[in-house]
Amino acid sequence: MTIGAGLAAVSPADAATATASAYEGSAYGTRVNVGKLVKSGPSAPVFLGCGTKSGVHKENTTAGLNLAPIATSGTVATTADTSSTPSRSRTTATTQQVNLLSGLITASAVKSVSTSTFANGNYSASGAGTTLLNLRIGGTPFDATPAANTSVDLAGIGHVVLNEQLKSVTPSSARLTVNALHLYVDTTGPVFEKGTQVIVSHAFSGIASPKIAALGGKAYGSSLNVGKLVKSGPSFLKVMPCFGTKGVVRSNTGAGVDLGSVLRSGTIRNTVQGSVDRSSAVEETTSTVESANVLNRLVSAEVVKADANASTDGTTRRFNANGSSFLNLNVAGHSGIGDNVGPNTQVRIAGLGTLWLNRVIRTPSSIEVRMIELVVTQTNTSGLAVGTDLRVAVAKTTLR
Repeated sequence: MTIGAGLAAVSPADAATATASAYEGSAYGTRVNVGKLVKSGPSAPVFLGCGTKSGVHKENTTAGLNLAPIATSGTVATTADTSSTPSRSRTTATTQQVNLLSGLITASAVKSVSTSTFANGNYSASGAGTTLLNLRIGGTPFDATPAANTSVDLAGIGHVVLNEQLKSVTPSSARLTVNALHLYVDTTGPVFEKGTQVIVSHAFSGIASPKIAALGGKAYGSSLNVGKLVKSGPSFLKVMPCFGTKGVVRSNTGAGVDLGSVLRSGTIRNTVQGSVDRSSAVEETTSTVESANVLNRLVSAEVVKADANASTDGTTRRFNANGSSFLNLNVAGHSGIGDNVGPNTQVRIAGLGTLWLNRVIRTPSSIEVRMIELVVTQTNTSGLAVGTDLRVAVAKTTLR
């Protein structure tokens, strides 16, 4: 077993004059991935968006998960709260009746707690309250309150981390992720596949000193919805942290998507980059999709790039999409359309709907770029339901 620290604090030199007012947080019950493929997305999620004020309470519940034999669970309940006395962000996730790998790992209730606090001149983060009731691994009982980052080997399978904690405490902020149970599968077996990860009861909290703005935004390669029904979620999604990336480019890259005749692509790379302090904020998100092919080359391009930018000096907010581009764009039956497509170009596709190219959506606090968006409004021979919305290469930035 490996043991990690459970509580950390920093006493900054100028903390006496600081007031923590920027909150963030999220929680969910379960998530199952095989490599980068999401087998089951976050259950009962709650989220404290960038710019959340003090005194906020959010909660969510769901009936549970059934991905037997990999993972099953009972009811999931999550909460997220902020307060000002003291300044605190706190999230929890509780998952009942956990069963992983056909009974290899079981627990009657698994709860994660993440608390980030600014009090008495100190930033701190704690996972106190995290518990795993009646936990058994391979039939062996374990303590309900294991030390942070306790790792247990699973012979011939991989390992599981109990009370997994990822902590960052600086002179101006505190952040903590707690995964009460995190299963890592390193081999392929009868009921599991190499690369499988199962997270049970995830809680994240963060708090920071006042900033000129809170950042936000995201980038993803593609999505396919029919009304409110998600047929294919945002591919290789990358989200901008509330407080930026300290100017470092963070990326999520994948081999591409294959949605049959609807959409095929080559490599997808999504990035976020941002920095924020008391006097300025700047951010950029990008999505680059190679070899895009929509509806058997109704729309195709060698490279599609969405690029959303935002900045502020505290007085003026600026947004642009200047880096967005197409390379070798082709729209069947519309030979006059080339790479230099103006913002918000609409093309009527007979017997199908509306094709948007270089769609740019602006609000006073954001800009979103959807380089290709197909909205189906008519019954058609392609088999796409009316209300279908396909997006390719999407980037968004926000300032709050």
